[in-house]
Amino acid sequence: MTNGPVVLTYLDAYQKERQVSYDNIDHCLLAFSGCVTIPDSYQVVSVTYKGHPLPFTGKIGDFYRYLIQFDLSLRNSN
Repeated sequence: MTNGPVVLTYLDAYQKERQVSYDNIDHCLLAFSGCVTIPDSYQVVSVTYKGHPLPFTGKIGDFYRYLIQFDLSLRNSN
């Protein structure tokens, strides 16, 4: 298992689960704001933030929009 505050699990083209992690929410936002090496059409299996599951379901291509809203709610709560 990959360790980090943000862990994204997705299905690759062969329907094999893969994981990628990011050191913090800003690194994750940066990765998904540009050209990501994970195709937009891959299905997200789960997302965790600091070990807690996030309620995201959908494709990699929709994850950035969700992540921006999640980041704003985090910043507004501090």
